[in-house]
Amino acid sequence: VNHGAPSDPLRHVGDLGNIEVGQDGVARIDGIDHYLSLVGVRGAIGRALVIHEKADDLGRGGTEESLKTGTAGARVACGVIGFL
Repeated sequence: VNHGAPSDPLRHVGDLGNIEVGQDGVARIDGIDHYLSLVGVRGAIGRALVIHEKADDLGRGGTEESLKTGTAGARVACGVIGFL
C-alpha cells in the first residue's frame, strides 16, 4: 500500500494528512478516520505520533519517496499516544 491522504481508499493506516500549528504553537486534531481507531488492531493507543519538518505531499509528488513517506522531510518531534 502506498502513502496517501486521509480520504484515499487505500493508504497507510497512519496517513493522517497535514496538521497546522497556530501562532501560539498549538496544533489541534479533530476528525473522523475510517481506518484508525483508538483500540484494536488499528488502534492508536500506545503508538507513536511523528511530526515532520515539511508538509506532506500525500503521495502525489510523483516520486518513489513520495509514495513511501509523502516527502515530508526529517522527523522533528514524536510522542506516544495515550490517555489518562
